[in-house]
Amino acid sequence: MNGQNDEAGCPLPSDHSAYAELHCRPPGPSAEEQRVAAKLMADPEARRRALAELRQDERVESEESDNSQELYQAIRACVLDKETPAFDKRRRIAALVREELVKGGFFCRTSDHRLFYFLRSERQLYDLDQRPFQHLLASMSGLSATETYFRFVLDSLQTETGRGRAVEVYTLAHFDLGTGYLTISDGCGGVWRRERGGAWEYGCNGDNGLLFFTESEAEPWTPEFRCKDRTLDWFLDRMLLSDHGELKQSDQKTLFLVYLLAQFFPGLRRTRLVPAFLGPQGSGKTSAMRMNGVLFLGNNFDVTGLHRDREDAFIAAVSNRVVVALDNADTRVPWLENAIATYATGLRYRLRRLYSTNEELAFEPRAIMMLSSRDPHFQRPDVAERLLPLRFERPEKYISESVLFQELSSRRGVIWGELLMKLATIADDLGKNESPATPFRMADFASFGWQVFNQAGKASEWLTLLKRLEGAQMNFASEGDGLIAALRTLIEREGKVGPLEVGELFRKSSEIAEVDSLPMSRTVQGFGMKLTNMRRVIEVELGVKYMEERRHKGKRFITLIAPGGDTGETGDTISGKVASSEGTE
Repeated sequence: MNGQNDEAGCPLPSDHSAYAELHCRPPGPSAEEQRVAAKLMADPEARRRALAELRQDERVESEESDNSQELYQAIRACVLDKETPAFDKRRRIAALVREELVKGGFFCRTSDHRLFYFLRSERQLYDLDQRPFQHLLASMSGLSATETYFRFVLDSLQTETGRGRAVEVYTLAHFDLGTGYLTISDGCGGVWRRERGGAWEYGCNGDNGLLFFTESEAEPWTPEFRCKDRTLDWFLDRMLLSDHGELKQSDQKTLFLVYLLAQFFPGLRRTRLVPAFLGPQGSGKTSAMRMNGVLFLGNNFDVTGLHRDREDAFIAAVSNRVVVALDNADTRVPWLENAIATYATGLRYRLRRLYSTNEELAFEPRAIMMLSSRDPHFQRPDVAERLLPLRFERPEKYISESVLFQELSSRRGVIWGELLMKLATIADDLGKNESPATPFRMADFASFGWQVFNQAGKASEWLTLLKRLEGAQMNFASEGDGLIAALRTLIEREGKVGPLEVGELFRKSSEIAEVDSLPMSRTVQGFGMKLTNMRRVIEVELGVKYMEERRHKGKRFITLIAPGGDTGETGDTISGKVASSEGTE
């Protein structure tokens, strides 16, 4: 929160880290173009055209109302026709409803068998399995959801759509790496799009065949391109981040900004980093998550609680929403770590359909997910490698949330304008240089960040920052872990550990754990399994090289040694597999 102010009065970071280098060149409209636009809007002729468009919209609404009345009368006549058998009546009504719906939109399905109807007048997708579509169907047909005819019509539409063409439906943004064409949803029925090297222009959801998920309560945003504003700095400074270990406050801001920018290039982030807002009570974690949600979706956004026995609710949220913020993930939730790992790797969640024997449903995670915790219990090493740990601290003084979010609402358009300018610069150069391979497990995030930093000639700084991030991840995974503490004491006592058979290493570690009251595996088998799972954590946290070999009868021998030291007996030591093990569990 400390720092100087820019010309607009926004607080700027006091340091000159790589964070300050991420401000991209603005390709948006110039000040002269904005003055011309303002003059045009003040022109009486422009106002007349705008009024005509408004009246056209009103006529469209009137025509839709008339069409609904015609459909209602046609359905009523069919139902009251005593000469038509009930079998034929249901099919005739279904045909009438479908015909009317096709006039105003189209049906489609996704590869994971989600069924949708796109209503052109609203530029919105309706899920055929959810209540909003049922309300739309009831309002236009006059049928009640409890009537047999309604259920038959709905089932017919779902059946036909399920066998129809599959389309791609996007969340938030779409980027074509070949052409450089970037399209971003405004959260509602509009999009902002830009060709490589061009200017941003407004369009509609569904244009160019691009369909976007939206949330019914979302509020659209309109970018304001003010070249001198640094409102994005103001936004990041409202997050009460603090120095923690090797990651400084400015490092965390940089990493989170890169994370935000990466969300607009979904084709380049099949794997997803998950921001974890960590800190004591009152440190602003919840407010920070809510700020991010409000930025994307408007003032109606709120965080979501996490329930121990509601994995299905979690899957529904990440499959149906644009932004999901899980608050207070403090209790031990047995399914959470697996759910985070599945989300981060981009895999589909698979559940058995209710009231069926063996029918399976697949749900693709589409939302941007973040979570907060005071006392995290999702520290499994493979999960920690997929987290972006952000550390918060309690401030000396608090400001009311009403003031904070009122100011955020007033700055929302300017923040989006600055984001679009940065995204335009990134999109113009993205893919021109191939990013190098790194030992960082979340390779998509590492590659995207390298592309961004390389544009500013700071690629080496990004690689250094990634090493600090990996250290923070391993520190998070080892917090309160008795194995790491016992091995640290053993290394300090003996200098070099091993080669030791796993059972002997277990005995020595258990003796230390008993003296220091550290939690430790109770069996050699459990100890050996944890050694395997914590291998990378051990290397990073203790600053050693982990070597393993198999000897007589397959017994495992472990060696822990400082880099460059004497490896002693190596035999069949697997010393060359450290780097290649990064992507394995």
